Amino acid sequence: MDPLENTESPECQRLKKLYFDACEEHGCFHLDPLVDILEGHSPHGTRLILRGNMKMFRKKALTDSDFLAMAMVLRTDTFITRLDLSYNSISDEVCVGLGEAIAKNKTLKQLNLSMCDLSVDGCFAICKGLEFNYAITHVNMSGNSFGRDGSVELAATLQLNNTITHLYLSSTHQTAQSVIPVCTVVSCNGTGIQHLDLSRTIPPSDPEVLGEHVNRLLVLCNTLTSLRLAKCDLTDVCVKIIAPALVQNVTLTSLDLSCNKISSDGAKTLAEVLRANQTLLELKMCSNRIEDEGTVALGLVLSSGNDTLKKLWITNNSVTGRGLSSLANALQFNMTLSHVYIWGNALDNMACNAFSHLLMGETPRLRSSNVDIKPYVVDGVNYLAEQGRHGFSH
Repeated sequence: MDPLENTESPECQRLKKLYFDACEEHGCFHLDPLVDILEGHSPHGTRLILRGNMKMFRKKALTDSDFLAMAMVLRTDTFITRLDLSYNSISDEVCVGLGEAIAKNKTLKQLNLSMCDLSVDGCFAICKGLEFNYAITHVNMSGNSFGRDGSVELAATLQLNNTITHLYLSSTHQTAQSVIPVCTVVSCNGTGIQHLDLSRTIPPSDPEVLGEHVNRLLVLCNTLTSLRLAKCDLTDVCVKIIAPALVQNVTLTSLDLSCNKISSDGAKTLAEVLRANQTLLELKMCSNRIEDEGTVALGLVLSSGNDTLKKLWITNNSVTGRGLSSLANALQFNMTLSHVYIWGNALDNMACNAFSHLLMGETPRLRSSNVDIKPYVVDGVNYLAEQGRHGFSH
């Protein structure tokens, strides 16, 4: 059967013909997921998902020809709203083709190029396309090693493009110095950035440098609602540097400080921030070392000084029953905090009793779907088991 038969829309027919001609020109077979979208049969709706780790690509990875043929369609496509090419190996030549397509495309909203081995030149090509695009809101470049030069080019792009609201730059070989251009541009209120991921920034010899830039970012940017700073080697001193900005900021609702070097002193500083801050809804502090003292400080504030925080992660923080029971006690007075994640700490008898009480009974304080633990009883003794994915969405 002719692949162009039975199409209902003239636009669909035009794009399919363009795509099949491009495949013939580049000597590649057509990709079923793309054809399904053009025909309106895709199980993913208008999302084109071509992740390199998908089962269909395990035996034969996507080639430059596949990507270039697809890019020809993207130039004038009016169907695709999300493009996910993560976990592929994308060459500079493909990046040039994608950049040209992005510059002309008017319907694409989300672009995922994470873990694609993008070079500096490849990053430049994508950025050039984004400079002329006024539709894309989500850009994920995480896991590519374009470093400082790529960061500078992205900063220049953000000066010209105020449509991007979500920018992911985790694990892109940034240093505290190389993120300065991005932080500086985002600090300008005209960018519109709402979500910024700077996780896995390479720690400088002076770790407080990053804290100073983050402080400025939080003070000046009035659009930022989510900030990720996981695995940045942030210390208690860094937390003290950004604390005043967290108090002053009135837009940030989610802060991720996981996998840093924050101890009980840093947790105490954050507890005082929560006492004054009335906008933060989510605080992630997984895999630090806040211990009992830090958890007790958080519990005291949550019991009487903060009624806005809804989600708290303190997994793997060397906390024992004393700290965890203090947090559990705070939940008896705080009716706002609804999601709590504590697995990976010392769940001794005191902790098990405290959280079992919150999760069991006719009217449990916490929903089982909002925690990463599950209570059970053996011979009249309370225990806690791990459950779920610790509340992480990705």
